[in-house]
Amino acid sequence: MKAILSVLLALTFIVPAFAQEKSFAEYEEELSGYAFSMMDSLYDNRVVAAESFAKGLEEVLKMSGSYEHPFRKFKEVSVSVLPSEDGKFRIFTWQLCVNQDHFIYGGFIQMAGAQPKIFALTDGSEAVRRPRSEVLDADEWYGVLYYNIKPMSKRKNNKYYTLFGFDANSLYTRRKVMDVLYFEKGEPKFGAPVFNIAEEGKLPRTDHRFIIEYSGTASATLNYNEELEMIIYDHLIGFPSPYDEEGMAMMPDGSYHGFKLKRGKWNSVEKVFTHVQANAPIVKPKLSAGRDKNPLFGNR
Repeated sequence: MKAILSVLLALTFIVPAFAQEKSFAEYEEELSGYAFSMMDSLYDNRVVAAESFAKGLEEVLKMSGSYEHPFRKFKEVSVSVLPSEDGKFRIFTWQLCVNQDHFIYGGFIQMAGAQPKIFALTDGSEAVRRPRSEVLDADEWYGVLYYNIKPMSKRKNNKYYTLFGFDANSLYTRRKVMDVLYFEKGEPKFGAPVFNIAEEGKLPRTDHRFIIEYSGTASATLNYNEELEMIIYDHLIGFPSPYDEEGMAMMPDGSYHGFKLKRGKWNSVEKVFTHVQANAPIVKPKLSAGRDKNPLFGNR
């Protein structure tokens, strides 16, 4: 993969130059063009656009005053921009489709300030062998497209933030990932032993991140519910898939589990509320033409 990127960049890639004076709105417009091209039907075009977008965004985010610019247009081109509630930083993430069975994620953390400090996030998820128990640095980040961020305390000295992300994963499955971000000696760290999980028939355990994997033909929820003041996620059960390669398809059954925050830990809660379907969900085969169209955020 890296070899392919090197050849493409050597032949066709020109790093966008943002040294000249422009408004941040103009920079945003130019970057949005690269982001839109990341969804191009041709792989070579997507790769070049992704590299151009990342290099250009890095330059812009380092500029004085850039933290105050909201980058609202990025939402139109599937680039996520999430500010922390305490205003200390924000996270930019995006997705590159290599093929219908392989996705790569990129991102930056931009710290607040007149001269913003930024951290590049490098997707190292393929090398993570124990995602539920590892603490990861920015250069080995478990790459996803983030759609929500919640502080784990309302105090000014809050240290931990819960991140909610979507991973298109593969042709047959999708993932929702709940991770933890904190800063150690000024450097971002991902993953912490804060998810206390108690499942029926299993020994209690504490995970560093929480992951649900479900069929690509379904939608699944994993998010913080403001009204209930807790995290809600779909309970998944297996059904035979119409695709032999997939085997059992994990599908929501209409019931929900959750997590309640107590003393700095997310503690699992079974059967938050239930509306179980009378019949098993029908797994509808998708035409191959539709398999390239993966929802970036899914059902939050």
